[in-house]
Amino acid sequence: MSETARCTKANEQLLQQYFEVMNDGGDFARFFSGDVAWVNTDSGQRFTGPAQVREYVVALHTTTYEARPEGRSLSVTDAHAYLEGEFVATAEASTPGLRVPFCLVYDLDGEAIREMRLYTSFAALAPLARSVVPATGPASGP
Repeated sequence: MSETARCTKANEQLLQQYFEVMNDGGDFARFFSGDVAWVNTDSGQRFTGPAQVREYVVALHTTTYEARPEGRSLSVTDAHAYLEGEFVATAEASTPGLRVPFCLVYDLDGEAIREMRLYTSFAALAPLARSVVPATGPASGP
């Protein structure tokens, strides 16, 4: 097996375990590197460190919007993964039926998630906002 294939396989296993733990409500921050970062590319907002990134991910999935993320496709390489999907308005949303596409890029090293970059339109998500995004970490502009 080539080095590229070995790294790709390790990253696929890493993400499979990460998603399983996340979906089960477990501590998925254990899959993050110590210096992990989350970046919202639309706004430049950045969260760093396992605790801050975990808190933001939980809020994004549960309390920030009247929407749930639905993954559509996942492509994994030896250094990255690309998750394409949509934020889908929940039944109680003020704008039911709204769907906002996203792409989440993961930087991986086979042992940990080092960075995640979310590409989506927060302006398009604004009608689904429930609350202010938690200020858990140093947020920096573009």
